[in-house]
Amino acid sequence: MNMISLMGLIGFLGFLGFYTGDYGYFGFFGFFVFFTYALKKYDELFDTYVKKSATLAFFTSVVLFCAALCAVVLLGDPALIPVLFTLVFVVSIIVFILRLTIYEMAENIRAREE
Repeated sequence: MNMISLMGLIGFLGFLGFYTGDYGYFGFFGFFVFFTYALKKYDELFDTYVKKSATLAFFTSVVLFCAALCAVVLLGDPALIPVLFTLVFVVSIIVFILRLTIYEMAENIRAREE
């Protein structure tokens, strides 16, 4: 089992939406898609793709967290903190998923050409 497939466990946080009535938790159900990576054949190239994607997502989140912190300080509205930090989390996850998908698509295209 790949370590990336364990990210699917985060999807169970979506059930908090039913318990609390806060529909924002339903977005965590999207993490269930990572369970599909348990069926994927693991190799070193895939490991490299995951590391590259995670590195890009990490630095994206660092830059966006700094920008969000500056926005909160400059605007002086502490009510923006949960909104901006949630947005930074969502954007960094989207960057990770998109970059990993692009790597996989490129690998599939190269495999078809061979």
